[in-house]
Amino acid sequence: MEWDLRTIAEKVGGMLKGDGKRLVRGIASPGSPEKDRLVVAWERKVLSLVPEGVPLAAPKGWIEEGRDGIELDDPRSIFPRLLGLFETHHAYPKGIHVMASVSPEASVDPESWIGPFCVIEEGAVIGRGAVLKAQVFVGKDSMIGDGTVLEPMVSIMDGTLVGRNCLIHAGAVLGCDGFGFNRGPEGETVKVPQIGRVIVEDEVEIGACTTIDRATVGETRIGARSKTDNHVHVGHNARTGTDCLLVAYTGIAGSSTLGNRVTMAARSGTADHVRVGDGAVVAGCGGATKDVEPGAVVSGFPARDHREEMKTQALLHRLPELAEKLKALENRLKTLEGKADQAHE
Repeated sequence: MEWDLRTIAEKVGGMLKGDGKRLVRGIASPGSPEKDRLVVAWERKVLSLVPEGVPLAAPKGWIEEGRDGIELDDPRSIFPRLLGLFETHHAYPKGIHVMASVSPEASVDPESWIGPFCVIEEGAVIGRGAVLKAQVFVGKDSMIGDGTVLEPMVSIMDGTLVGRNCLIHAGAVLGCDGFGFNRGPEGETVKVPQIGRVIVEDEVEIGACTTIDRATVGETRIGARSKTDNHVHVGHNARTGTDCLLVAYTGIAGSSTLGNRVTMAARSGTADHVRVGDGAVVAGCGGATKDVEPGAVVSGFPARDHREEMKTQALLHRLPELAEKLKALENRLKTLEGKADQAHE
């Protein structure tokens, strides 16, 4: 796929600099520039990495005379649109592959694609334009919405509902049993039946190897347009609002609730029944053991105000120095006490 610079500028609302007929065949990083690919810069320090002759997309005034490029008000915000111009879209056939197993009691829209080795059980509903690539399992009474794509080896367990235009990456499991166990009279482990379900709203993206547990009763729900990274876990009866971001290795414990536009950074998590307010951020490795106020930024374990946590961490790094100073003061005090005792004698 290729575009000329003039067309790219028109599509993203930028101002053309130099040769508008120059062909661009992709996007390159500043560290690996190529003459037929556009480098997008929003930090001045990367300009020195881009040789002459490489086309550049950058803020107004950053592109020197004689270089081909596009000036943008905010290159960082436009970056996804530029990438989208060169994104490859594969066309899938319609119908059911001969190596797929589809229950006669399932409903499969004729405009969808069921790939090889997929299994669709009774009562399942596959919507218009849905794509199940290969080795996908869809359990009884589950639903896959219109336009949703399931990558290979996704498992959609019984009763799970997935909305429209979602993307579920390889190896994700939605609707597996929640982790519910009690201790019996003799201390033995007793399983608590998990009879709820998982609901994934529209335009959600679920990362590879993510697991979302079915509810004990009721539902586990992922809000519209929310995105999870790879290796995220959402426990039973947890709920997220809309437009949430759950980064790699995040763990949401059972019955926790995230508001709208919450960001859970890498390896962060919540304890059971914690509520995280709208727009809040739990920083990397942060553990929210109590409710987080809307708009707050918290970090550490237990998570607290990020600025206070940074002050604490700064002091912790000074502990060896402070310990040496304390030891020196103790030695000085002992010396002074010895001199005082000698004077008294």
